Amino acid sequence: MRPARPLALLAFLGAACATAQRSTGAAGERGDDLGARLVSRAEELLGRGGPFVVEGERFPADCSGYVASVFQAKGIPLRRLEARAAPGETSGVAAAYQAARWYGVVFGGGGEWPRPGDMVFFHDTYDRNRNGLVDDPFTHMGIVERVVDGSVTFLHRGARGVARGTLTLERPDQARDGDGRELNTVLRDKRPRIARAPALAGELFMAYGRIDPERMPPDPGSP
Repeated sequence: MRPARPLALLAFLGAACATAQRSTGAAGERGDDLGARLVSRAEELLGRGGPFVVEGERFPADCSGYVASVFQAKGIPLRRLEARAAPGETSGVAAAYQAARWYGVVFGGGGEWPRPGDMVFFHDTYDRNRNGLVDDPFTHMGIVERVVDGSVTFLHRGARGVARGTLTLERPDQARDGDGRELNTVLRDKRPRIARAPALAGELFMAYGRIDPERMPPDPGSP
């Protein structure tokens, strides 16, 4: 049985069920081209397994390392923001979430769609603490590529390298629609297999996050 989530997270998840019909192109509504530049870099790495290197700085071959490397390549020192926002945090996903809270915004739907270049966070994609329960928050993340017809396409470092995934919060427990179009990518690692554990992106969604460059400290590397 899944333990109770913090109230803030429950609010995000409940709000995420609200729906609207809208499509967003690669440029989003940023007022600049940051979102488009982040997506372009994220797409360049499709199929790569990592580790990811940006100007000599090495990032791990995992989901948070992939995202941090994309942001670093486009002038957003996400790794340093994480260190300031969540000192001592060992989960790269949780640290990125805290960085978005401190230096931008996190949200879970409620009629607000993500923009290209936003981060997307998931919980329970694997049994991190190996206790056989579905109780592992902040286990996976990716970068929103676009929103079309109520579905979010995101880029993430999957089991075999950087890949595309699909998230449809309106139908969280459906993998495909009647025409065979993917609605929700399977994200959960089933090793070990836990009976009735949710596995689809819509079921495991936690929140979206966005870094606002105007809210970043002048020198993110400073204490």
